[in-house]
Amino acid sequence: MHKIKSLNLPANNMTKGKVLITETTDQRLINGLNAMGFQCSYEPGISQAGVAANIHDYTGIVVATRIAVNRQLLESATQLKFIARAGSGMENIDTLFASSKNITCINSPEGNANAVGEHAVGLLLAFFHNIVKAHAEIGQHKWLVQENRVHELEGRTVGIIGYGNTGKSFAKKLSPFGMTVMAYDKYLDQFGDQYAMESSLERIFEESEIVSLHIPLTSESIHMVDNLFLQQFKKKIFLINTARGKLIAHSALLDSIEKNKILGAAIDVYENEDFASHSPAEEQVLKGLMATGKVIVTPHIAGKSFESPGKIALSLLDKISKII
Repeated sequence: MHKIKSLNLPANNMTKGKVLITETTDQRLINGLNAMGFQCSYEPGISQAGVAANIHDYTGIVVATRIAVNRQLLESATQLKFIARAGSGMENIDTLFASSKNITCINSPEGNANAVGEHAVGLLLAFFHNIVKAHAEIGQHKWLVQENRVHELEGRTVGIIGYGNTGKSFAKKLSPFGMTVMAYDKYLDQFGDQYAMESSLERIFEESEIVSLHIPLTSESIHMVDNLFLQQFKKKIFLINTARGKLIAHSALLDSIEKNKILGAAIDVYENEDFASHSPAEEQVLKGLMATGKVIVTPHIAGKSFESPGKIALSLLDKISKII
């Protein structure tokens, strides 16, 4: 059995129970929980089995994506009052079953929204200004000027799918570029603002030249971007994904790029991010995407700024303070 070491705290700080922190976190989260009267068990890297063996002792748990807070785990969580997700996506948490047990689930999408918005803009500029391509050519002692003439962003139309924290952050950062920005969100009404006009998905299909995904991964959205989805765009789009890899069927993305139906893509997330576990078919798709020269891939770092852990900690503390 995995034995968890708790931080040494005065007895009067233990009145509200114990909180298990399963990931590396900003010290402000621990300090804040201590100040609220919780005893923190700081166990970054604890295994799923280790959590399962000890969850009955805890009033709260802080997770990222590594630990699955599923029904099996929750059935043993006899004292649990809250689950705090350090980040945005909740796909690793059985929120419905948690709710049935009166366990409150919170997340902190505000914490890394700025970082994700900046990264999406960076990916956009890297593609349209040939930054990655030109840099690689310089490494081969190729100084190609005419071959790397850039495309300006001004006057282009962007479609943002999902207008929560990261979608809004991306739209705000596009405002100096003089672009037309449309946003679609199935779950919001009257959400248009100074940075993006509220739009239908049909209009995004009709007018967009650049499309950026900012939606959670659910049973409804998994592989949303498939051949049928990509075929509905009237123009050759450039696709950006800084949300979740499984939103895209990457074999369909490769097919669309190879057939010149879309310009290319920049993705910070991938369908299966454990490259060592790729099947031959998965490996072929990944190699194919990279071989096109029209895809930029970064390793799920959009929200991983040095500043975001502190922002996530403050967001979680604010929300936990309102439920205890």
